[in-house]
Amino acid sequence: MSCNLIEGMFQRLDKMRKNAFASVCLFGEDNNSTISGIWVWRGHELAFPLSDDWQIDYESYSWKKLDPSLPETKKLVTEYLSWSGDFGGKKFNQGKIFK
Repeated sequence: MSCNLIEGMFQRLDKMRKNAFASVCLFGEDNNSTISGIWVWRGHELAFPLSDDWQIDYESYSWKKLDPSLPETKKLVTEYLSWSGDFGGKKFNQGKIFK
């Protein structure tokens, strides 16, 4: 069911495909899971408020701008792009790519 949430969001954001990339991961097990991911797009601010079509799901999630100079950020990005690592103790279940 959680994977359907990710896929549904990706479908609704289809017009962003030329300008955005994301690696979204599902952590945990059935009936006890969390969704987390990294998004990359042009600019320094959230892209979702730029279009009413893109605002459907983004308020359901917490957003944090990453600092590329920090080693923690580099580790986090590597984990999310390779779908391997400790993920801060979270148990990786599966991942989805938005491109």
